[in-house]
Amino acid sequence: MTIKVCALGDFFLAPELFPERLKKFCGDNIELSVHKMPPAPMISGEHGDAIREYSGDEDQVIEWARGADALLVHIAPISRRVIDALPNLKFIGVGRGGPVNVDQEAIKERNIALANAPGRNAGAVAEFTVGAIISASREMTTGTLEMRANEWSRVHYHYENTGLELSEMTVGLIGYAHIGRIVARLLSAFSTNVIFYDPYQEESEEDRKLGIQKVDLDELCKKSDTISLHTRLTDETANMCNDDFFTKVKPGCLFINTARGELVDQEALLAHLNSGSVGGAFLDTFNPEPPASDDPLIHHPNVFTTPHIAGASKTSAHNAVNVVSRALAEWISQNKK
Repeated sequence: MTIKVCALGDFFLAPELFPERLKKFCGDNIELSVHKMPPAPMISGEHGDAIREYSGDEDQVIEWARGADALLVHIAPISRRVIDALPNLKFIGVGRGGPVNVDQEAIKERNIALANAPGRNAGAVAEFTVGAIISASREMTTGTLEMRANEWSRVHYHYENTGLELSEMTVGLIGYAHIGRIVARLLSAFSTNVIFYDPYQEESEEDRKLGIQKVDLDELCKKSDTISLHTRLTDETANMCNDDFFTKVKPGCLFINTARGELVDQEALLAHLNSGSVGGAFLDTFNPEPPASDDPLIHHPNVFTTPHIAGASKTSAHNAVNVVSRALAEWISQNKK
């Protein structure tokens, strides 16, 4: 049985990644067509809660995937309309952590198998987080911008403006699943004192050997020189970093968010940055995205910003294509006639 597979690459999951990996995992069991989705803005809301965080045109997806048994995508919109227009479709692989761009009610009704790639970018986000801590605490970005403006400033050598080295720093991690654990182990190599808060995770034997401790949220706020968010966005965690939270943090604390913008009350963060109770922030995610051009957080002298790129690495893309290709191979094996 030959399976017709349509792979829709884009600016991140490059189309050229699919043929080799699908050949590796699926062998000669497939007839493959590969296309590249044109760049387009990320969209949410047009389909209610059915799909969100998608990019691209539904008609284009339908045209390319017509007749396919299996569809591999990254952020293409897989709405009910798309699914209804593809009667042969039996398998969907989504190369991202959460398949939020797929109407899951619609595929359940059709009994279409769904695979995704949780943790595909965990290493990338963890490494980015460590880089953010070093960059922000040692004012690397500020120094770069000053030199581009032909300013050779020595104020960064003044004691009151210098930051701690990682070996003298306590870093508090909020959320301790895939990414949080990797961050902790990377920091342990620098002899950093790492603590974490996560009501659903416990210390492992390896954590205890490395000196990594679970604490409650108040203790984490009180002790941490740097706080980094790695929790999922849920009804429970939305806006968890609010005015009450920032009131409890250690004075001068560095705050890092590479998770979700909706976890943070941005007005509260700005107020505490202005008062100096929060020493600085490194923000890779915002609410909304993209933020307004006049968002005061972007222009704050103690805030470093990046455009939601913590998970962007070639390795993340390789991981995603590997995961969905392997899942397709397993599905083919299970459904051989």
